[in-house]
Amino acid sequence: MGFWNVAEKVAKHIGNAAKANTVNAKERLYQKNKNAVIGGKSISQWEGCWKPIGILSNANFTPYNKSVGLYRAKLGGRVVYIGRALESSNGGFRKRLSDYRRKSDSARKHGSGQKMNLHNDQLQIDILVTGGNESAADVAKKLEVLLVGKYKPEWNKQLV
Repeated sequence: MGFWNVAEKVAKHIGNAAKANTVNAKERLYQKNKNAVIGGKSISQWEGCWKPIGILSNANFTPYNKSVGLYRAKLGGRVVYIGRALESSNGGFRKRLSDYRRKSDSARKHGSGQKMNLHNDQLQIDILVTGGNESAADVAKKLEVLLVGKYKPEWNKQLV
């Protein structure tokens, strides 16, 4: 085996180890903060607020045009991705989730977006509305990190 082949294998190993350490860090962060209050609610209270809105390819996002928060994608009942919609003045959930079903690649610069698009007719989407302003977007950012640590969705690799 040549030098470059060995170097490539070592780099992949280091990259995989770094991802595993980051995943473990997110999980530890969740474990440490699972009883925290964020935006006036505990994590378990927020978890009770998920709203199923249908299959990504044909769900109606219009009622959530000015809403921000988190969305989770389930494939075969398993959470595979947790994302956030933060721009209430730019279409909120409607804009963010519609990006995954457009023909353009606006939401598909990362592997997770490509997978969301590829499986858009199979993904059950739930949303967790945190509000409609900047402080609600901050709540969504904090919740996202913790819920990724809890669920460890396989498509959130660039975030973990």
